[in-house]
Amino acid sequence: MELNERTLASERIFDGRLLKVYRDQVELSGGGTSVREFVHHPGGAAVVALDGEGNVYLERQFRYPYHKVVTEIPAGKLEPGEDPAHAIRRELEEEIGAVAGRWDSLGHIMPSVGYTDEMLYLYLARDLTFGERHLDQDEFLELFKLPFGEALAQAADGRINDAKTLAALFRADRLMREERNG
Repeated sequence: MELNERTLASERIFDGRLLKVYRDQVELSGGGTSVREFVHHPGGAAVVALDGEGNVYLERQFRYPYHKVVTEIPAGKLEPGEDPAHAIRRELEEEIGAVAGRWDSLGHIMPSVGYTDEMLYLYLARDLTFGERHLDQDEFLELFKLPFGEALAQAADGRINDAKTLAALFRADRLMREERNG
């Protein structure tokens, strides 16, 4: 069975500053047609920032769609055409005031495949040097650090629920275990 859909027509039904919403007419792989609505997002990058004492830097930030404060790793959206590795270096410096001496890619995730094309690129940053934070004018977040093992435990038991943070913490843990054992 071929699992593919072909776009027959595409209509942008909302054009916001960040998000664009489309309603597409598609031809289904088994024949027939259907409608697909999705949100276009420019993508983003997120980082597990680990200091020399084994602490990971996290943020508490009010997230409007959930109307609650969420604990997450530093992250930011990509500018048009921007390389994710460049974007996350910028975000690390802006949000926690750090520059990393060592970077590892943790791959990418598709955070919600049912309604958005957003792609998030994940990184592990180590050998941190700290300076000043440079938050955007509309950015309000509380920075804190936890031992990496405690952050991993909170991700595992549900105290941390942000998808990018979960994926990045577990992938960073796997990478660091492989480095120790390899």
